[in-house]
Amino acid sequence: MSSITEIFVATHDAAVRRASALDAAAAGSPAANVPDAPHVRINGISDLEVEILGSLAGKAVHADEDAALDLADVASDSLMVAPDSMVRSLAELLTRTDDEGDSLIPRVADVWAAEEDMPFGAAEAEEMVRRVAELAASVPEDDRHQLYVWSISS
Repeated sequence: MSSITEIFVATHDAAVRRASALDAAAAGSPAANVPDAPHVRINGISDLEVEILGSLAGKAVHADEDAALDLADVASDSLMVAPDSMVRSLAELLTRTDDEGDSLIPRVADVWAAEEDMPFGAAEAEEMVRRVAELAASVPEDDRHQLYVWSISS
């Protein structure tokens, strides 16, 4: 089974439109016009691996918060929204360091890459964790924009 996951920043309405277009594109529709949004696409993982990453980020920054994704809209079972606590933990990975002053990102990436059925190694995971952390840090604090996760398995 192959999975495609995209993590992006949008308002709710824009997220629903983007998810609908991504669903159509994944189904092979050549007319699918995916609205632009800051995003990271990760092939080979599902929303579960994003939750695992959120949990690892929370542990790394010492935040005992919820990392479970929530269904974003009843119109799409492929669209989830990340809780604010997960977004904060992911964003904090950019600035938090360990006792030696080293970034937490490589450590989180190593543990994430070692999870069962992960399709990539630590070096690729580190780049993905950094990109997801940067995306989380870019979520405006305006109560309109959120971090969304669109994921399908085929």
